[in-house]
Amino acid sequence: MEAQEVIDDYFKQFHKLKSWINTNEDFIRKNGFIYSYFGRKRRLPNVESQDAGVSSSSIRSGLNFLVQSAASDINLLGGIDMNEYIKANNMKSRIFALVHDSILAEVPEKEVEVYCEKLQAFIQQDRGIFIPGAPVGCDFEIDTDYSMGKYEKLYG
Repeated sequence: MEAQEVIDDYFKQFHKLKSWINTNEDFIRKNGFIYSYFGRKRRLPNVESQDAGVSSSSIRSGLNFLVQSAASDINLLGGIDMNEYIKANNMKSRIFALVHDSILAEVPEKEVEVYCEKLQAFIQQDRGIFIPGAPVGCDFEIDTDYSMGKYEKLYG
């Protein structure tokens, strides 16, 4: 009962979310695929499975795709914009990889502040998909290596 209360409160606070979920679930059931906001298509043929567990898992996978693909695409577009900014401003910073929801870069110490400020602005730029009053989160971890010291802790 307590868990149901939390769920009910959540949907009261985000009252349009339930409608969004239902609309997209119906589309996935009917079509066996879904398009992301930016146009990527995810095929979900197991929606037609006679096994209710397999079918519902496929629908959840489609809903998850909608959220994660939007986040990934926003991150990618922010990284592209940042790379153009780096070139245009003759910065020494260098983006060398995008991994899931991370942009990995080598940034000279004297450019860190500007790099973080500009990248956050590019990632949080309005690209037509947003929740009012809830900007895309953007965190920075700064260290001397990609493992953030975890490799050293594990292997000495």
